This record gives sequence, structure tokens and C-alpha cells, in this order.
Amino acid sequence: MLPLSKHLHCGRSKKKNEEVKKRGGGFTKICSLSPQLQKFTGVPELPRTEVVKQLWSYIRENNLQDPSNRKNIICDVTLRELFDVDSIDMFQMTKALAKHIWPLGASEPPPVASTTKDKQRKQDREEEPDEPKRKAKRQKGANSAFLASLPLSDALVKFLNTGENALPRSDVIKRIWDYIKQNNLQDPSDRRMILCDDKLKELFEVDTFQGFTVSKLLKNHFIKPEQ
Repeated sequence: MLPLSKHLHCGRSKKKNEEVKKRGGGFTKICSLSPQLQKFTGVPELPRTEVVKQLWSYIRENNLQDPSNRKNIICDVTLRELFDVDSIDMFQMTKALAKHIWPLGASEPPPVASTTKDKQRKQDREEEPDEPKRKAKRQKGANSAFLASLPLSDALVKFLNTGENALPRSDVIKRIWDYIKQNNLQDPSDRRMILCDDKLKELFEVDTFQGFTVSKLLKNHFIKPEQ
């Protein structure tokens, strides 16, 4: 029979192991999310791996990889709000997520020390006055398709009820989200889920959908111009 002290030690170890298992470790550790990332995921806390998984699901669902360079992500309204850029490299995106994923319980991101490499990049940018022009030129090609006005389906024209029959994809997505928020159509128990009212049901022909699939649902409502 084990002494009482051994029983207590075993009990504490078991409890500690259960807590560690529950919290996870490394990349599976539960983290606090920034307000912007909470808006994207619909939850205040997630493991980093789950955030990355949801982000890539969203990117693929909405065809946001640049066809000419699939390492480059073309940001729609939602991603632009998250990353504050019009396009982002997949490797830069992982780094950019760091400021949105915080230690559990933190209310702001931890300070990030600049590396020698980061300082050199900053210096290079400062020494190259034409860099903004080159960046703008690169982004212009990537974003032109997303920002170009497209003819709208009759159902979408009816939904928007503004008389406009052609709009940029980004503008339509923004208006859909404005409508969702104004009418409180996000499921309170899971804000990633949208509960369709009669107008959205008529437009999308579904009762519910995940927020990140808005672009996919809208796909058939943009009429491609004849070549």
C-alpha cells in the first residue's frame, strides 16, 4: 500500500497532466485571438493550427490564390480587414497571423523583437524610393479581376434593391455582410454560421451557411462577360 504522500503526489501529477492535455501544447495550445481574428473565426480562442486551417479553407473556398502564382493570396474584403493589404504571400501570411494570435488570457499582442533580417529589409525599403510604385504595379494586376465590375444576376439585383446591375465582387460581398450584421443573422451560438432570413434564402437557396462561403454562394450570381 502506497504512503499517503505518494497518493497525493500521484493525484497532483494526474490532475496536472489532465490540465496540460486539455490546454494542449505547442501549436495545439489554445490561444487568445485578436478582435479581427475573432470576427473571422467567430470564437475568442483557438489553437494556432485551427486558425491556419480555417484560413486556408476560406482561401480555397473563395478561390483567392493568384492563378499566376498560387503562393500569392489575393485578399478579399474579409482578408483585407484582417491583414490590411490587398495581396499577401502565403509565407508572409503566416507571419502576419502572429499579431492576431496571443497567449491565452492576453488582451494585446506581446512585443515582437525585430531581427537583423527585418531591420535590413526595412532599410532596403527606405533606400528604394520606387518600391511603392513597384508594389502598386504588382498588386494592380492581382486585384484587377476582384475589383472589376461584373454584371449581376436578376436575383442579386433584386436582393440589393438599388437598381445597380453591375458591381465589383468586393462591393457585393461587403453589402451582403452589412445586411447580415444589420439583421443579426449570425448564429449566437456559433457566429461563423449565418441563419438565412427570407431574402437570403431566396438568393442562396439555403437555410444556413458558413460565413466564409459567401463568395462561393455568390459565384453563380456574377455573370461572366462573353469573350
